[in-house]
Amino acid sequence: MTIGTTSKRYAKALILHAIDQGKLDMLFEEILSLSNILEESEELRDFISNPTISKDLKKSLLDDITGNSLPNISILFNLLSTNNRIDIILSVCSAFVKLYYDHKNIIEVKVTTPIEISDEVESTIKKYVSSIKNGEIKLTKKKDESLIAGFTLDFDNTRLDASIRKRLNMMKKQLKTN
Repeated sequence: MTIGTTSKRYAKALILHAIDQGKLDMLFEEILSLSNILEESEELRDFISNPTISKDLKKSLLDDITGNSLPNISILFNLLSTNNRIDIILSVCSAFVKLYYDHKNIIEVKVTTPIEISDEVESTIKKYVSSIKNGEIKLTKKKDESLIAGFTLDFDNTRLDASIRKRLNMMKKQLKTN
C-alpha cells in the first residue's frame, strides 16, 4: 500500500499529540488493533471508502466497532471525520506505524522463505541487519513456497532476493533473449 502525503501528515500530527499526552505506546497498540480490524474486513474497508455513505455514519460505525476497547482512537476518527478524510484511515494507520518505528528506532525486517526458519537462522538475520543498521530489529517471518528455496529479506526499502525463483526467472529471461 502506498502511503500518501496526506496520510503521513495526519499520522505525524497524531504521533506528536500522543507524545504530548504521554500515550504514544498505548496509541500505537490501539492503531495496530485498528489496522488488523480494517485489514481483515474487506466489507468494512468498502463501507469506509464508499463516497455515498455519510462521514457521520462511517464515524459512528467505527466508534461502535472499537467501542471501549480502543478509547484513544476516537481522536483519529474525529479528526478524519471532521475533514471528510475517513476513507484514508488505513493508510494513516500504516503511516503512524512507520513513524512510530522511526521514533523508537525500530527496524522492520521481513524475511520470506519456503519453509519455517530456525531460531539460529533468525538470529543470524538479526545480526546481519544490525551490522548494517543501528536499532532494534522487529523481524516478521512469512512463508512462501513459490520461492522454491532461498529467501527474500526486506528492510528499509531494500530487498535482498536470494531465492531460486528469482534465479530461474533470470535464466528464463536470458534464454528468451538468446
